[in-house]
This record gives sequence, structure tokens and C-alpha cells, in this order.
Amino acid sequence: MATEDIEKLKPVEEFTKEDFLTGLAPYQYCCAFLDDPFEFERAKARVTERAAELKIRSFMTLLGNYCRKYEKNLSETFTATNFPLQPVQLICGNYICDYTGVSLDGETVCSHPIMPIMRLCNIDTGVEKIKIAYSRGGKAFRYLIVDRKTISSANKIVDLSDSGIAVTSESAKALVKYFAKIEQLNPELLPETECVTRMGWITQADEQLDFAPYIDSIAFDGEAEYKKHYDSVRTAGDVRKWYEVIYQNIRLKSVAARMVFASSLASVLVKPLGCNCFWVHLWGETESAKTVLAMTAASIWGNPEIGDYIMTFNATMVGMEKTAAFYNNLPYILDELKIINDKRDLDNLIYMLTEGSGRSRGNKLGGLDAVPKWKNAVITTGERPITTARSGGGSINRVIEIECKEKFFDDPRHVANTVKANYGFFGKMFVQKLISDGFGHAEELFDGYQKKLISEYDIMQKQAQSAALILTADTLMCEMLGIEETALKTDEVAEFLKTKASVSVNPRAYEYICSFVALNSTRFIYNPDKPIDQWGVLAGDKRSVYIAVPIFRKACEEESYNSQALLSYLRDNHLIEIDKKGKNSVNKRVNGLGTRCVHLTLPSEDDAKYDDIDF
Repeated sequence: MATEDIEKLKPVEEFTKEDFLTGLAPYQYCCAFLDDPFEFERAKARVTERAAELKIRSFMTLLGNYCRKYEKNLSETFTATNFPLQPVQLICGNYICDYTGVSLDGETVCSHPIMPIMRLCNIDTGVEKIKIAYSRGGKAFRYLIVDRKTISSANKIVDLSDSGIAVTSESAKALVKYFAKIEQLNPELLPETECVTRMGWITQADEQLDFAPYIDSIAFDGEAEYKKHYDSVRTAGDVRKWYEVIYQNIRLKSVAARMVFASSLASVLVKPLGCNCFWVHLWGETESAKTVLAMTAASIWGNPEIGDYIMTFNATMVGMEKTAAFYNNLPYILDELKIINDKRDLDNLIYMLTEGSGRSRGNKLGGLDAVPKWKNAVITTGERPITTARSGGGSINRVIEIECKEKFFDDPRHVANTVKANYGFFGKMFVQKLISDGFGHAEELFDGYQKKLISEYDIMQKQAQSAALILTADTLMCEMLGIEETALKTDEVAEFLKTKASVSVNPRAYEYICSFVALNSTRFIYNPDKPIDQWGVLAGDKRSVYIAVPIFRKACEEESYNSQALLSYLRDNHLIEIDKKGKNSVNKRVNGLGTRCVHLTLPSEDDAKYDDIDF
């Protein structure tokens, strides 16, 4: 068609719904460019976009029928899907795609409507997935996100039958070819969409910092069991009602409540401030409303119902590792510690979750899966402390434990009902404020708090780092809301932290060995009238004891203390005798027989050296 004739055609933006359904203008416009394949495709794209705006879902089918009737020059690129209520319309070539399903040359490919509708590329890994839409029995379309390799292999595509898709080993190859052809014919109608399998900080291609799930242009393609948790991070209800109950019940109540609440916000500061993961544990009697306090902390981000945002300890170590990687930079909140009974498992769990990195695992192809990583805060509740006297210094140092001696709320039920109906507002506001303002102010606050905690309160660095993050988040929140008078103070938080002396495991191990000797004193005093197994010899002045080396090692191992590390500490502090060869044990006769013993100095009654050790 000549240029002057094309100019006489009705502009695309003026096409109406009636033009598509009862007129010919949109179809004449496209066919005016049939002599130039490039211009024809561009014209078709413009009209398709206008059809979508008017919610005309069958434009491609109508265009194909128009060309058959009037142009007599139809190629396979004119035939389009015509599934009832289809989410999009795609070019389908020689395939017949209608309410009966998909067929080619009279052979059934799939007995129900099915089509790819989106390509998803993971921001972190670059792995591409495909979103499939399908319908069974004339019902609404269902959606499924699958790995590209699943729809590219006849052996793997049969796995889709578990989701209700009609595919067998006989039809698998035909369905694979169908998906490949649809993708080939629709490069523009199947655009690539960025996706994530986690939440948290994301650096875009232009170095712009953003945060999932607060990015409308990014889809979630993670495992189905995490979809509910991903969707729980949203807003609902009235922000004013949420703020009122938080202000009255958190800001004006206990320091512990403010610390837990601020810990939830501090989670998103861990990565940008280059800090380690940290753990806050609430413990105490059941009447203290610990779970309700955890719900208020979760309501910052989304739906605080147990099973939505908040999870329980009822999971394997691998499951917890994967879930921590899913939350990534948002707080990982767990309720009811009592589900885990093995104290050694707790120590391992503390190390694993605060390490911020999972285990390296092999895959079926002989390679290694990507190692899951995260940088966040863990908030837990329970009826008992999460660390014990025999916990390693590393695990004690990573946890801030808060004993709940009194009820946090006058009316826990009212608080719980309010945050379950009104949630998700402040977390989004807090993150957006950080993105717009940058992290300069937060870094200044953090550095100041950490230095003060270490220099003035003798707090271990990891504990000081965790507390400084909490104080920083609380200060930023109060500045945003204009309630600086309720901000946490350093001395208030310091009361919940461990000093260097209390964190060190070896002083506690020494105290344990001394108690071990005292409770088993009859085994260190020879009594011919009551013969029993002797474990060593108690000195006459009871200021020292000789403990047989095997007994010393066994006593340490039973409480998970390292005997070699303890001996090194005792030697450095002049609490054991060193023999002439520099060894940490000496020769001693027990019941007249020579044996190697640890000669340990015992503390006297008036020795205050160890009074500051906590158990």
C-alpha cells in the first residue's frame, strides 16, 4: 500500500472495542504492511498492544481469519491461540489451540489448554524458568513455574503430570516440540521477567539498590512451600491502628520489648553495615506473652500469624538453613524452642544460622549446588534459655538472651488481634527511607554505639556489634516517627549483654571441674574402710587436687568442654602444676601406684576472682 494510503488509515490509538469486534480497521491497518515483513511485525505489535488495552484477547485469531478471507496470503505466523479465558494470546503456527486443547495435523498434543506465558530469569543465579498456564475441565487457568530443562526434555516433562497436566511418555516429545515452537514464534510476546527465590537486598543492573518483595517488576519463582511466606510480606489494615498499639505497648513499656522490636528492624542493617548475623532469644514462663511480642516484631514486615511470617522450630537443620536463605535479610522468627530437646543440636543450630552460610552439597549431575547464604537477625522464643553452662563461647557470644520475668502486655489478646489485622507498613517505609537516604547516618550511629559498649561496658565485640545494630535501628525508627524520647539507651541494652569474662568458656569449665571434684570428693580421699575406685588425690590442705588424666578428660568431654583448651587456659593462669619437661600433667601416686595426674589449684572460700562468672 502506498504511503499516502497508509496515512489515511485510522491511527492505532483511536481504535475502539467496536473496531475490533464489528469493524475491519485494525486488520486493514496490519495488512497494509504485508509487503514489508519488518513493518508488518511492528504494525502487528502496535495493534496487539492496543487490543490488550481494550481487553481484546482474541486479536491474533481474528487477524488470521481476516487474512484467510481477504488476503489469501496466510503464513503460520498468523495463527494464534484461541483458548477460552486465556491469559495472553500467542502465535501458534500450524498448531490448533482451542477449547479442546492443542493438536497438530489432526494429532492431539495435549488434551486441554496449555501455554507458556512468561520467561523468568533469576537475579542471583541467572537460571531461567518458564511460567506455564493450563486449564482442565473448562475451569480457570492454573499457573506453574518450572525449570527450562523440564519442558526441554521428553524424559523430564512427564513430571508435570504430578501437577495435573495431561502428559505421558507417549505424548511427551510432542509437547516438548510445542513449547519450543511457541517460544520461537513469540519472542516479543514472551518477554523476560526478572525473578527471585528469596527476600532482601538486591542490586539492580544499574547499581540501584532495591529490596524484595517491594519491587513490582520482579516475580517470585522459589519453591512452592515458600510462596505463602513471600506473599505474607504485604500491607493490610490501618497503619494508624498498628502504630497506636505499638506505641502504647512497646515504646512505653519494657526495655526488653523495645529491644525485640528493634531487632526485627536491625535485621535489614546487617548486610549493608557489613556485620555478622545475630540472635535474640526470649525465654520465660508461658504467661509472659513471648509469642505475642514476636508477632509485633513480625508485623513490621507482614502477616504475623504463625505459619505465615512466623515459623516454628519443627523443621530439620537443612530446612532451617534453606528458610534462613529465603528470608535472607529479613528477620527469621521462630516460635517454641521446646520442640528441640537436644542441647547439642541447639549449639549447632546457633552456629549454623549465625554463620550466614549453608553447607556445600553435591547434585545429581556430579557438580555442587549453590551454597545458600543470608545476612539477618534470628528472633526466637522458648520457656528456657537457648545456651547452657557448657555451651561454647562462640554460641554464647552470638546470642542476646532476654529473660521474660513479667507479662509484656496488659491485654495480650488485644495486641495480637490488632497486629494480625494491621501490619506490613513500617518495614516498607523503613527500607525505602534507607534507600533514599543512604547508610551514612546509620554507619555513624553504629560505630558510636559499638565503641561505647566495648570501651565502657567491657562487652565482647560480637555482642557489642549485635547490640549496636539494635540501638541503631531503634534510633533510626524514633527519628522517623519523631519519638526520640523513647529511644533505647546504651546502658539499658548493656544489662542484657555478656561481658568478656562471662562469655569465655574456659573459666566456666574450670568452675565445673572444681564442682566435679567437690561433688565426688570421696573418690579423691583414700579410705581403706570403704574401698572404691580412686580418681585422684585431694591435697591435705584442700587447696589443690590431683586428678587422673583419663578422669579429667572424661569429665570435660561429658560436658562438651575441650580438655586441651582448658589445660592451656589453666596453665596460662597458673592454676595447674607443670612438670620438669613442661607437660601439663605430673606424676603422682594414687593408692600407692604411680599415674599421670592434673595437679589443679582449687579456689579458696574467700577467692572473689570468679564471682562474676554467669551460669
